Amino acid sequence: SPRRKVAIKVMRSGVTSKSAMRRFEYESQILGRLSHRCIAQVYEAGTYDDGTGGVPYFAMEYIVGAKTLLEYAKQKDLKVHERLVLFEQVCDAVHHGHLKGIIHRDLKPDNILVDSSGNPKIIDFGVARSTDSDMVVTTLQTNVGQLIGTVQYMSPEQCEADPSDIDARSDVYALGVTLYELLAGRAPYEIRKAAIHEAVRIICEEEPTKLSAFGKHLRGDIETISLKSLEKNRDRRYQTVVAFSEDIQR
Repeated sequence: SPRRKVAIKVMRSGVTSKSAMRRFEYESQILGRLSHRCIAQVYEAGTYDDGTGGVPYFAMEYIVGAKTLLEYAKQKDLKVHERLVLFEQVCDAVHHGHLKGIIHRDLKPDNILVDSSGNPKIIDFGVARSTDSDMVVTTLQTNVGQLIGTVQYMSPEQCEADPSDIDARSDVYALGVTLYELLAGRAPYEIRKAAIHEAVRIICEEEPTKLSAFGKHLRGDIETISLKSLEKNRDRRYQTVVAFSEDIQR
């Protein structure tokens, strides 16, 4: 109530701890308070019992005619300037979440949809934290040695550190990877077929290919901005999404 079409996200059963379930109930209320035109609204959150002790679900805004950020840019053949304008709107939405004390923790092009009117919409804002998936990634990293797709967008500190030590600068890094893909058409590191320990090593140790390698038009300021957003040491990275966005505006 009211009658409306929504998107339902159901988390995989068996991946959340009891402490995470309690945190989920608390944090899902906060997610519902996010109100920004470029963030998919969470209407309701709860759990249902499938026999394993409760599975978290989100009822979210349904985005009509949605394409992922990269699909939309490719389909519309957007110029560099147009891609930056679109990305700037995404930055503004992430900043709104940070002002509310919520770090996305899983920013990537697949979590940034563009609706039929050309407006970006970030989905799953803060969901990673509230469903304990950061802890799951850490556990898989140390115990299983398998690559999870999201690792491509994880900051070095997110790959290595305690999940509770993650701050807004990890979102800055993920946005940096997303911008790189949006402009270059490929990720800064090729790790999709790597074992997870090798993927983590590459992210933490190897330097990304400079944007100018993909075209002279990507030389100069935009390349400098891109490299700063991808700094290994978070103290050398943009300290806020606003600082990142302001340089893009300039």
